[in-house]
Amino acid sequence: MKIAIFIDGGYLDKVVKNEFGIHVHIDYEKIAKELSLGKEILRTYYYHCEPYQSNPTTSDEKERFSKAQKFHSMLNKLPRYEVRLGKLQCIKVSSGKKALILS
Repeated sequence: MKIAIFIDGGYLDKVVKNEFGIHVHIDYEKIAKELSLGKEILRTYYYHCEPYQSNPTTSDEKERFSKAQKFHSMLNKLPRYEVRLGKLQCIKVSSGKKALILS
């Protein structure tokens, strides 16, 4: 039996940050292997979104975006990994405040 693994990258980022408070190296191949419980992996899907970029884009936003792209590219090179990206959009809500929406 082959299985598919689904990883919510945003949630994983928050959990790691809350638990460790620092950047931690994660072995994504090992995570998939551990989650598979010895079953053959059809594919591991990693869901996330690229960081928001305002218009005009700030240098910090450009740097975060570039790092995220490199990271997602690295994940796509892992055996049987596929990165699926959403898009953050900034919209005004009825109160006039801005909100980031994942689409």
